[in-house]
Amino acid sequence: METVFPGLHAMQNVHPLLVHFPIAFWLAALLFEIFSAVRSNEDWHRNAARFLYLGTVFGIAAAITGWLAQKLVPPSGDAHAVLETHETLMLVALTASGWLSLIALLRPRLSSAQQKWFLAGLVVLALLTVFGSDRGAELVYRYATSVRLP
Repeated sequence: METVFPGLHAMQNVHPLLVHFPIAFWLAALLFEIFSAVRSNEDWHRNAARFLYLGTVFGIAAAITGWLAQKLVPPSGDAHAVLETHETLMLVALTASGWLSLIALLRPRLSSAQQKWFLAGLVVLALLTVFGSDRGAELVYRYATSVRLP
């Protein structure tokens, strides 16, 4: 395994393998919902909802693996403060994604006003995701958490 996947073998946890999926799916959901609103097309909305569902599922997996990985961050200091911010932003994002997914599931057809609120929720989700992801990147690239240094 080490010869075929040396990078995977060097990983201290699987969290980095999963985090990119909710980011991509949530941003895709926003993009598809924008197209749905501009084109007044329910097919785009259904696809936005599917991306949102996938983002929520992968967000749960990323949160679980993140909780398992947080033991690799020093328990105090600057890196721990960044971890706390990252964790809070991403858990709020996951909660927002869960609520938006529930809305999309229970209300597959939205009125124009409802769609505007749904779109606003996706914008908030995207902002939380971008800022929370930035703090995760800061943990890796500034503080070298979960990185085996030579």
